[in-house]
Amino acid sequence: MSSKENINPSSNTINGSAPDRQSREPTWASEAGLKLLIESAPMAIVTVDQAGRILYVNAKLLEVFGYKREELIGQLVEILIPTRFHHSHVKHRQGYVTDPHNRAMGIGFDLAARKKDGAEFPIEVGLSYIQINGEMVIVGSINDVSVRKQAEEILERRVEVRTREIERRRRVADGLRDILTILNSNLPPGEILNYVVAQASRLLDADASAIYRLHPENQTLSIQTSYGLPLAYIAKQGAVIGGKGKTIQAALTRRPVAVPDFRTITDEGDETSRFRRETLVDSGYVALLAVPLTVKDEVYGSLVLYYQEPCDFSAEEINLAVTFADQAALAIENARLQSQVEQAAILAERNRLARELHDSVTQTLFSASLIAEVLPRLWQRRIDEGRRRSEELRQLTRGALAEMRTLLLELRPSRLTEVSLHELLRQLAEAVNGRARVPVTLELGREVSLLPDVQIAFYRTAQEALNNVAKHAQASQVEINLETLPNEIILKIRDNGRGFDFDSIRPNSLGLSIMRERAEAIGADLRVCTQIGQGTEVLLSWNPNKITNEEDV
Repeated sequence: MSSKENINPSSNTINGSAPDRQSREPTWASEAGLKLLIESAPMAIVTVDQAGRILYVNAKLLEVFGYKREELIGQLVEILIPTRFHHSHVKHRQGYVTDPHNRAMGIGFDLAARKKDGAEFPIEVGLSYIQINGEMVIVGSINDVSVRKQAEEILERRVEVRTREIERRRRVADGLRDILTILNSNLPPGEILNYVVAQASRLLDADASAIYRLHPENQTLSIQTSYGLPLAYIAKQGAVIGGKGKTIQAALTRRPVAVPDFRTITDEGDETSRFRRETLVDSGYVALLAVPLTVKDEVYGSLVLYYQEPCDFSAEEINLAVTFADQAALAIENARLQSQVEQAAILAERNRLARELHDSVTQTLFSASLIAEVLPRLWQRRIDEGRRRSEELRQLTRGALAEMRTLLLELRPSRLTEVSLHELLRQLAEAVNGRARVPVTLELGREVSLLPDVQIAFYRTAQEALNNVAKHAQASQVEINLETLPNEIILKIRDNGRGFDFDSIRPNSLGLSIMRERAEAIGADLRVCTQIGQGTEVLLSWNPNKITNEEDV
């Protein structure tokens, strides 16, 4: 600024021939005073000509950007802007020159700036213009808003975290409400527990979960139900747990046990625990959260959640897992109460069944006894008839033996879970062979440990299918095939009998409704394929990772 220039605030113009007003104006309004004010302003100020070249910078700008004054004067203003924004900035500057306007200080553009050392930081720019000797000069005020931006980012992150927390709590509330609805339904206890562990996995972001039952006599745990655990892991060593592992600790100490990362554990522990830990890692799980499951102050077992990534479990997550364990305990207690209510009816039905089966065996043995009495005399008189009666006697005794085996199984339901499914299928094959005199071919895959409800469902389905073969099929050959795949178990029972037409039978005939109910109870798929004269095939397939959809529940 020259000493002859005069500032006119109303016109944004400096005239070189203005009269001397120092006698009437305060010192700060003089040229030297105004220059001192601008130079000492707390914000960075730059003036630029129409070509974008820097005319003036104050001390604050030099401090903020790290330049010396001579390094900036005459340079294009884009030296203060990151290279990637140069093109858009030039277009904006040219537009401002052709259509100048005022913009209030402090309410400017949000831009990125670049210091001399290359560091970038956010700024807010306010623009205005003045006329000096007929030429327009752009004035820019620059504020470093790094602190404000950081505060905004922190606030945004907090809002985002809070929003996620609110959404998660809403989902948890909805999930717990749905569980309460299921608890008050008439669904089987096993299906309710399946739903609980599935919801626990979803709402706690777990990759798999399981409910383990404690056996106090030998301090071991066995899986009662699971969600997401591979069948291969369960078959290998996950079905029964002993030793001093984290899962059993939760049950025995009645306290939650969290393992953020198995791979960081240096205490090897006992051999059983070490083997289980290694098996978990080999199966892809590196973190675990186990909470005790108590029913009327009695330790029932534990609810365990498995994770494929390391986890730092918060108090809220642990409390939520405890809540799910309480829901599972409530389902178990309801099942116990229901069992007590139905116990008298079950006992009466068992006695009735025992009487019927006993009468059947008695009649068979009585017929066999009569044949045995006359057989010696008949053999002396008519040897051909004697041979026929001898074969009939053999068939009667085999039928009686089959009936007795059935009686023992029905009167001792625990036997159905104590022996393997392979052995149960062999007994059924022998029974139908003896009663109906139909050859049975068995093809059994590798043995696996199944959940009790699943094994019983497979046995009952096979039993119903073979009973239908004996009573109705008129078959000359039956095939039983049990196939064990990594994530699926398939049971096929095929005969070459007369088959049937679905449209010509009653809905409850041939035990089909019983088999369907058994399949639905464990979440399995049941298919019955048949044609007149083409035999019948019953196929039951079960996937341990499959869970009934919420909409279906």
